[in-house]
Amino acid sequence: MSDRSYGLHWFRRDLRLEGNPALARNLALHPGRVLGVFCFDRKFLSRPDFSAARFLFFLRTLEKLRAEMRERGGDLLFLDEGPRETFPALLASLRELREYGRPATVSWNRDYEPFARERDAAMQSLFEEDFGVESLTERDHLLIEPTELARGDAKAPGGGFYQVYTPFKAKWFSLFRSSDVNARLRETGRALSAGAPAFSLAWPKSSPAFPFGGHDLLAEYLAATRKLVPPALASGGPRVGHAAAKEHLRGFRDEWLAKYAEARDFPAVPGTSQMSIYLKNGSITVPQIVALLKLTPDSPEPELKYFQELVWREFYYHILYHRPEVEREAFLPKYRNLRWENSEKLFRAWCEGRTGYPIVDAGMRQLNATGWMHNRVRMIVASFLTKELLVDYRWGERYFMEKLLDGDLAPNNGGWQWAASTGCDPQPYFRIFNPTSQGERFDPDGKYVRRWLPELADRPDRELHEPLDPLVDHAKQRERALALFKSAREE
Repeated sequence: MSDRSYGLHWFRRDLRLEGNPALARNLALHPGRVLGVFCFDRKFLSRPDFSAARFLFFLRTLEKLRAEMRERGGDLLFLDEGPRETFPALLASLRELREYGRPATVSWNRDYEPFARERDAAMQSLFEEDFGVESLTERDHLLIEPTELARGDAKAPGGGFYQVYTPFKAKWFSLFRSSDVNARLRETGRALSAGAPAFSLAWPKSSPAFPFGGHDLLAEYLAATRKLVPPALASGGPRVGHAAAKEHLRGFRDEWLAKYAEARDFPAVPGTSQMSIYLKNGSITVPQIVALLKLTPDSPEPELKYFQELVWREFYYHILYHRPEVEREAFLPKYRNLRWENSEKLFRAWCEGRTGYPIVDAGMRQLNATGWMHNRVRMIVASFLTKELLVDYRWGERYFMEKLLDGDLAPNNGGWQWAASTGCDPQPYFRIFNPTSQGERFDPDGKYVRRWLPELADRPDRELHEPLDPLVDHAKQRERALALFKSAREE
């Protein structure tokens, strides 16, 4: 490469400088001379499951990333359309600027969602065939990619990919012990220790010849989005960025990791890591968490339990990669025609935390106020919606995506299909959580329920989790749910 060659790094869900594989490889080719670019893709912003709260957290993270790039001599350009609409004009403009010219390389970290895979294939063709620019991609937010896991003959039942978590985990741990994955983790550790890279190139100033960056697009999106979210999130919310993610992880490690196996099911205590909000936008990745916590298949029980939850996340990405249709329909064909009742009235009461079941209502109010919900409570409210209110899991899945800061297609879809018994390796259809006993078991002193349902603050402990003017009767709805699933199985 010539001394004047440079690259572009296309940020998507990898919003950090430290330990960013594709960015690092691009910088190795063009030391210091890599420019950042981010596209506000209207296709994402207009999705039915768009979340203003999650988008605000994403925007605040982008703001942090831009500041860090500028502090280190670089810059981040924002484009107000998707990559297919904006990159051709951007590359054409750069090609005509004598001091820049055509970039030699465009880098990005791989994504595995159906839309992203189709988009990235099209963009690679555009870069290389239309502009003669090299595309450079790397593994990033998964430790082991779906293409690395095979299950025997591709023609065998299951199509050559794992559909049950336990054998998937066994294969995943087997690969984890390999020299290749060990080398990856060592490199991840080295990259984290090295810190953020330095830059020596900035974007050109906006001009008729370069009609980009003329106004602060990020500030405009921030101002507009703050008007759409709950006050607590508009004025604050979790701290953003890679350093905040690592600090949060250290706090979890020091205070709760050793107690994770017991504490993780109790929503009144911060016994889970809540790293999912940082994983979603790539402030940190699963490989980085594994490296920082030094997790292995031989870790002590609490650490191993946590490690296995990270493997569940990779499992759901594995399923989405091999069966992209799960984004639209049940994984199990026999449940694709379940006769859900889909009462709008009951669904709205569930959304607003007005079902009469305290643990369910507390969870939904926490979600609406904060953009987050404890994982045990996610399972309870999902079971309640699908198997007591008899509402299609896709309604709940979409509502979660509209509200969650950590809303992520693969784990959200996998979690909902698990709860609804329609997915791969789900809970049995006849397993239906009793919300009263779940509350009594996992919120025994009522701290969680009283936190989110202050109107029940004076209710005695022995009565706290009993339904109060419930929308439905648990015992009756359980029988109706069993009949619903049995009917589908017999068709």
